[in-house]
Amino acid sequence: MKKIKYLLMASMLMFVMGCDKADSVIFKDESTALTVSKKDWTISASSFSADEAPNGTPDKLIDNDSKTYWHTDYSVVTPYPHWVLIDMKKEVKMISVGVTNRYAATPNAVGMKKFKLEGSNDGTTFTSLGEFNFAISNDLQNFPVSSAKGYRYLKLTALEPQRVGTNHTFLGEIDVFAVK
Repeated sequence: MKKIKYLLMASMLMFVMGCDKADSVIFKDESTALTVSKKDWTISASSFSADEAPNGTPDKLIDNDSKTYWHTDYSVVTPYPHWVLIDMKKEVKMISVGVTNRYAATPNAVGMKKFKLEGSNDGTTFTSLGEFNFAISNDLQNFPVSSAKGYRYLKLTALEPQRVGTNHTFLGEIDVFAVK
């Protein structure tokens, strides 16, 4: 129980203080966090690239394979923001959301730089879980969320691109962590 308290306190401190780089937290002690199963999840997106088969579609964000990816539509140029909405099929008391960039991301990547997370139980009325900065990295980045209440839906909205003037974004995987 003491480990859980310290993890939650560290997560809340990171959430309140923020960072000017990536706002991610690394779980050093995995015994305190549970990766929520994505088996029954469904997902939708503001747009996606259907012509990149087998990649491009939003379901690639929840397929447990960080080498597949979701990409916004290439053929229709839509400016930011871009979003994905996950239905976890049950309420989850989240402590962190893990986000993995598209595999082999580079400094020239045109993915997101800043994003927000929101939770909901009806899929239409959302509560802010925080705004975060996203690093160009191939590693899983964990972002602490204050979720004393459980949420069924998780919405990630990409707010700003890494490179000014780009309109597209992409991601490799989304994971949710809860207290064991």
